[in-house]
Amino acid sequence: MTGRFVSAFLLLLAPVCAGGQGTAGARILLEKNVEARMRDGVVLRADVYRPDTNVRLPVLLNRTPYSKNPAGEGAPFRRMAAHGYVVVVQDTRGRYMSDGIARPHDEAEDGYDTIEWAATLPGTNGRVGMFGASYGATTQLMAAPLRPPHLVVLFPASSYNSRYDMVFQGGAFYLADGLNWNLGQGADTRRKALDPSANRDHPLSMSSAERGLFNTDWLWHLPLKTVDVPDLHRYSPGYFTMLDHPSYDAYWKIFDIESRHGAFEVPAFHLTGWYDALLNGTLRNFAGLRANARTQRSRDGQRLIVGPWTHSGPTARTTVIGAVDFGLAAGLESDSLRFDWFDFWLKDKSTRVLERAPVRLFIMGANVWRDESEWPLARSVPTPFYLHSSGSANTSNGNGTLARNAPAAEAADHFTYDPANPVATGARGGYSRAPSDQREVELRQDVLVYTSAALDTPMEVTGPVAAHLWVATSGTDTDFTVKLIDVLPDGTARALTDGILRARYRKSKTTPTPMAPDTAEQLVVDVGATGNVFLAGHRIRVEISSSNFPRFDRNPNTGAPFGEGPPARAARQTILHDQTHPSRIVLPIVPAR
Repeated sequence: MTGRFVSAFLLLLAPVCAGGQGTAGARILLEKNVEARMRDGVVLRADVYRPDTNVRLPVLLNRTPYSKNPAGEGAPFRRMAAHGYVVVVQDTRGRYMSDGIARPHDEAEDGYDTIEWAATLPGTNGRVGMFGASYGATTQLMAAPLRPPHLVVLFPASSYNSRYDMVFQGGAFYLADGLNWNLGQGADTRRKALDPSANRDHPLSMSSAERGLFNTDWLWHLPLKTVDVPDLHRYSPGYFTMLDHPSYDAYWKIFDIESRHGAFEVPAFHLTGWYDALLNGTLRNFAGLRANARTQRSRDGQRLIVGPWTHSGPTARTTVIGAVDFGLAAGLESDSLRFDWFDFWLKDKSTRVLERAPVRLFIMGANVWRDESEWPLARSVPTPFYLHSSGSANTSNGNGTLARNAPAAEAADHFTYDPANPVATGARGGYSRAPSDQREVELRQDVLVYTSAALDTPMEVTGPVAAHLWVATSGTDTDFTVKLIDVLPDGTARALTDGILRARYRKSKTTPTPMAPDTAEQLVVDVGATGNVFLAGHRIRVEISSSNFPRFDRNPNTGAPFGEGPPARAARQTILHDQTHPSRIVLPIVPAR
């Protein structure tokens, strides 16, 4: 395929120390809206940054639905070019300057075609690496299993392993992120439809008025499928496509990266944070590719870093989330990391990336970095901590406790979950969680709280966390939520990780099964993963409830088809924890060295 350069212009940069032979101090040329024709004839457009040199260079490719020309974002692309790369940043199909109709997340064939096109651009040497976070990770991981001949290496940050598991975590719909993302994407599509002559080479999202309605009205609308947000059906129909597929089916197989791990032939550097909502997916992609990639080169070439970050890309200054300061060492110099990685694979430089440990983790609490040889840690010990109470674990003032000894005869705990008054998610950002203080939430009667005794010695919990709960509900379907909390000596209850399970998916995410009202069953809730040292004097706490809104949609407790009527109703929930029903959370404890 060939590219046609349109509205090209030059951009001069001050001399910088570049890493590519023949590019040190070179001015950077920027070619705007370079056209690539896909296999079906649709034209996608990219901005191309290149050093002014006669040296043929490798390509770094980023494909994005968020505008290839966002304010201030040119700076990192120029730094990459100054380091000796041809940097290609492309609007994905139907977004901003690219033609066609957007197919959210269906990026495999366009990715393949773009990689092969980029490898033929003037001044390139045919070697292509890809980089990007979130959706930019998806564009890499969807294309790689097709094995484009010129693709050499990946750098995906904050990725999912299965789009279904991102959209319907434990069967519960990711309401705030899903609605927000689709409204933001629809804003550009609406602009194009209403004013075809408008300059679309810059990002656009909801207006401030729409943002207000989003929080006060649109998130609260029930049933979900009848939400009357202006233009959503017309400009973001993919939102309703998701709602039409609440179970894992053929539609979601299109976006199942994990099922394609065996087709990968390229190395990949995976980057995520403990408070990234896509943490689980990134961890599973790393572990799955390390075990199952098609070639030894790819299996050996998987690397992982997890830091104390959210969904945002870390920098050397990314050391604080909310009120929690993780220390000066918590940041990450992303440019150096990427350059070492790409220089090794694309320039054959001896940056020793494969000599370093394959896993690097920031262990919270202790606030230190540590190298590891695998994920999950082979030396971690799955250790059950059992729920106990005398039947009144409601609120942090109740009598719920958490201990290693199994229960004997104990009264069950009860609470009423009312969809009209859900437990609030609290501080949040796009695709991010937060180490927020849970004390206000823990005063609610519909939140059960189980707390350990203060620890005499530090205890490290690093790895996947699961809760095994014996439950009953008055409805035929409902949700159960679980949070793992680190309680400081001053009472601060710092959230570490959480999970949710929609009861109809307790047996299978392909075949929903209603609950029998008021009948005890054991559910297993994926509570995510963490890396944290509970310091001496701290306590371990588990919260259980039935809502986490608006991060997840509210279960109406009716058992009706997803997103449809009848009206929601309250449900009486029961958590059993006795000798016959030993409810517990299983923590991966790492023995002290």
